[in-house]
Amino acid sequence: MCGVIAADVGVSLLVVANALRLLRATSEAPTPKDRKRVCERMAEYALAHGL
Repeated sequence: MCGVIAADVGVSLLVVANALRLLRATSEAPTPKDRKRVCERMAEYALAHGL
């Protein structure tokens, strides 16, 4: 039973740590060039995974 609790706490800590990465993000708005690059990468990944 203690292992299940430890796993749950561990996953919760990972989620919080991952969310804290957003605080380090720049507050600058992306340029149109950046948005285009992101859209191209998203399309590439979707095609690679057959979506």
